[in-house]
Amino acid sequence: MQIMRHYLIKLSCAIFLSIAFPALAHAQGPVTNILDEKEILRISQAAIGHQLGDYTFLDRSGRAVRLSDYRGKPLVISMIYTHCPFVCATTTRSLSALKLSQSAFGEDSFGVLTVGFDTENDTPEAMDDFAKRMGIDLTNWEFVSSDTETIEKLSKDLGFVFYPTDEGGFNHITQTTFVDGQGKVYRQIYGEEFNNKTLLEPLREMIYNIKTAEPGLAGFSNKVKLFCTEYNERTGKYEVSYSYFYAIGGSVLISLLITWWLVVEFRRSPKRSHREHD
Repeated sequence: MQIMRHYLIKLSCAIFLSIAFPALAHAQGPVTNILDEKEILRISQAAIGHQLGDYTFLDRSGRAVRLSDYRGKPLVISMIYTHCPFVCATTTRSLSALKLSQSAFGEDSFGVLTVGFDTENDTPEAMDDFAKRMGIDLTNWEFVSSDTETIEKLSKDLGFVFYPTDEGGFNHITQTTFVDGQGKVYRQIYGEEFNNKTLLEPLREMIYNIKTAEPGLAGFSNKVKLFCTEYNERTGKYEVSYSYFYAIGGSVLISLLITWWLVVEFRRSPKRSHREHD
C-alpha cells in the first residue's frame, strides 16, 4: 500500500509538471543553464505578492500604453509568442471563457493583457493578427508587445519562465497571472486548458474585495451581490441569483400573514368577546 501510494504521488506530480511546464526554462530570458521544474515552480510562486513595475507597451495599433493604465481593477496577464505552434493559441482560446461572467462581475470590472515576449517577431502587427486568428472580442482585452529590457523585467516580476530553443522558438512555463487592483501578483494558474471555475474564481475574489470596500449603500449592495454570486456548473459561469433572499422574504411574509391571521382570530374568539362584555 505504501509503495502504491508513493507511486501515485509521483505520477500525480509528473502529470502536473507536464501540464504546467512544457519545457525547462529560466525567468531572465536567454540563459546558459536550464533550471529544473521544481525551481521553475518556486520562481513562479515566489512572484505572488510582487509589485509590478510600470512598463510601457505598444498595442495593436502601435499606440503606447502603460501598465499603470490598468491599475484600480484586477488584471489577467498571459505571456505568449505569436509563432507558438500550439500551446499559446490553446491558452488564449481558453482565456476567452472570461467573457462568460461579465454579466455577473461587470463588463468593465477587470482587464486582460496578452503580452508577446518574442521581441524580435511579436510586433504590433503580429499581435493584431494573432488576436484576430484567436477570435478574441472581449471588452478590455488588449494584445501588446515591447522591447527586450521591458519583457525581461516584466517576466521577472511575474515569475514567468522562458528561454529560446535551437529551432528558433521558445520553451516556457504555461502560466496565467492574476494581478490585483494595486498592481501586485495575486495568483498563478498553470496549463493551457483549465475549467472555468479555476479561471474565474480569482477574479471573483479580487473584484468583490474592491467593491465591498466601497463606503455606504454601494458597499452594502456589493456585499449582498457577492453573497448572491454563484458558480453554475451547467453553464460554466458565475451568475447573480437572489433566490436565497427571495426565499427568506417569502418566509418572512408568510410568517407575518400567519401572525396577522392569528391575531384577528384571537380578537374574534367567543371567549374574548364574553370577557369584554363582563
